[in-house]
Amino acid sequence: MKEKLIAKLQGKRPLEFTAEEAGVIREALREAMAVTLAVPREKVGDDARIFDDLGLDSIDVFDVLDQLGEKFEIQMALEELPNDMIRGGENGTFRAFAEGILNYFRSEPPTTAPHDPASGGPSS
Repeated sequence: MKEKLIAKLQGKRPLEFTAEEAGVIREALREAMAVTLAVPREKVGDDARIFDDLGLDSIDVFDVLDQLGEKFEIQMALEELPNDMIRGGENGTFRAFAEGILNYFRSEPPTTAPHDPASGGPSS
């Protein structure tokens, strides 16, 4: 199962996940968050307010995502994640964070205009 999920995550976005695959990713996130925050895994429940109650901060988010990346042999474009996922939205729960990560993989990568070095901006 893990090898199949790794191969899927290394493919092109958007991706669709089975309920089982989404659960594996959620549990990997839960474990990474528990390790990063040095709290028992059980404290990272679906309704846990990860920034307010568990003390997650933006540096911790990078650590969590780095652990996820190592586990599934992937790299995530952090600039594509919503700011409230990185800096903490009001009452952000683990469930919302995990769903945000799943939505990252379910979405198309943004298209960017080619860079025009002469103007310092996108080419027209």
